[in-house]
Amino acid sequence: MKKQFQETILIKKQVGFSLLQLIIVIVTFGALAVYFAPRFLNLQGEAHASILETLQVSIQAEISVVHGKAIVKSVHNKANASIELDSEKMVDIVYGYPAATEAAFKAFLDTKFASDNTGEFNITSNPQVAKAIIYPNSYSAVDNCRIEYVEAKKNTKQNIITAPALSVFTSEC
Repeated sequence: MKKQFQETILIKKQVGFSLLQLIIVIVTFGALAVYFAPRFLNLQGEAHASILETLQVSIQAEISVVHGKAIVKSVHNKANASIELDSEKMVDIVYGYPAATEAAFKAFLDTKFASDNTGEFNITSNPQVAKAIIYPNSYSAVDNCRIEYVEAKKNTKQNIITAPALSVFTSEC
């Protein structure tokens, strides 16, 4: 009987953790969370970067459609023209590619653009440099979380049309 009582006491002594062990584990997990949390919690920035990359692909596809229609209509060599899309919207084009204007982007893309944070994306355009900048609402046009579109140009000396440049910047998203 005495032996059985001693075995019961030994079993009860081995069950559970001491308060000191629990505190050490909690402090260790807390330190690890403080160190690793900022690296894994930038989900909104990653979402904006992913959306911009997806929008870039969509813009490239729509540019191809607009350019194809411009070739069919034989206006791809004109400095300024406009074509009608299947959606019955008119798109201003420059050498067969969409112009770098808010109106042109609204016409050929199915995205809500605005210049005052009311759309899905903001868009600013500068006619002097023939450039449009598209960026999410929570950013500005100068942040590196944007798409830049520089419209097509013609080299008059060589009579060559350069396709528009489309660049995406996601380092500050």
